[in-house]
Amino acid sequence: MKNRSYLIEFFEKKNNTREKILKISREIVKDSGLIIRKIQKGTEVDFTDIEEKLKELKNFSEDHFEFQKYRGTPEQEYVETRVYYSIIFENKILDFFDFDNILEESYILGLCDVIGELRRIILESIRKDEKTKAELYFEYMNKIYDFLMEFDNYHVIDGLRRKQDVSRSLIEKTHGDIINFNENLKLRIELSKFNK
Repeated sequence: MKNRSYLIEFFEKKNNTREKILKISREIVKDSGLIIRKIQKGTEVDFTDIEEKLKELKNFSEDHFEFQKYRGTPEQEYVETRVYYSIIFENKILDFFDFDNILEESYILGLCDVIGELRRIILESIRKDEKTKAELYFEYMNKIYDFLMEFDNYHVIDGLRRKQDVSRSLIEKTHGDIINFNENLKLRIELSKFNK
């Protein structure tokens, strides 16, 4: 068959592209996790390296539409990390148009995951008796959740409903934690008056 060598070369190149995409995807997910830990420790970070990898990922996957599916998870992880960073260090929630090289679905699903990170920092703030911080981050949780609930496109954003449900559950738990914390704080303040 005349086209044998062409087809072999075509599929070898395609497989090599797939392998490169998977490697970059794993690196982005790993880097995002490391950055989240740095943010939790209060360390400012540079996103240049991870943003270059996202650009590379997009470029590789444009040649083969079926490889677009490999962009979802790393882009979501990046959005989660970058939005979380912007809340902690810049006191704002980044919009979709603040991002380059990510899919619209990745923005929405990544935003859902920020709620879990905010819960962690709220619990840490409660542990340290930082009432103002806990309430500020809870406001951000609610803003993100209210925004997410504007979308009911479950048939075009795979996994959205489940993430919305998880977000709602986390917000309800966190609200209860803040109420208990405030009551406990009031009680401790009252008791300290008697101990003087």
